Amino acid sequence: MEEQNPYRASSAAVADVVELVDVESATKWRRFFNWLIDKLIVLLCGALLGVLAALSGNEAVLAWIDRIDRLTDILLTAAITVVYYAFMEGAFGFTIGKLITNTRVVDEYGRAPGFARAFLRSLCRLIPFDALSLLFSDGEVRRGWHDSLTKTYVIRRPRPGQRVGRPRHAISSQFGEGIVPQPGRVAADTGAAASITVAP
Repeated sequence: MEEQNPYRASSAAVADVVELVDVESATKWRRFFNWLIDKLIVLLCGALLGVLAALSGNEAVLAWIDRIDRLTDILLTAAITVVYYAFMEGAFGFTIGKLITNTRVVDEYGRAPGFARAFLRSLCRLIPFDALSLLFSDGEVRRGWHDSLTKTYVIRRPRPGQRVGRPRHAISSQFGEGIVPQPGRVAADTGAAASITVAP
């Protein structure tokens, strides 16, 4: 049997580490205009679907649209909302409202959310009073439930070459900067002769 040397360095490939970042969320006013513009877009999409149905000339579809009740209307609007937000944020990282207000959606690593997270964000928007959760959120954090539940942020679009956020502060970085005093450095700094005795 081959002996293994416990002191030999590992031969495993080192994976790229993705750092968590601290980002500054967009202001509540920008978020409000995002919501307002996107709400109008969703309503326009619903109206466009109605116009397309009318132009199709299908009598059954037209009769169904005439008899539509309030609950069905709410469900259709919710479905259009989910599809709109999931597609736009998943494919591009922004909606038309965010494009106009120069904001973007990022995850906690500063990356675009992707389709799965964008879809979950879209579903979370259907939680009652979700829009108010942003209004009453902390002044510095500025996140709604659909942000916090999916670990995403809405930020101002960074300039080209600018980082999305600052790397998250870690205790290990403090040690790397030498905040914890080391015996050799203290002795050198004070000018005293360092005598190290090793106990038997």
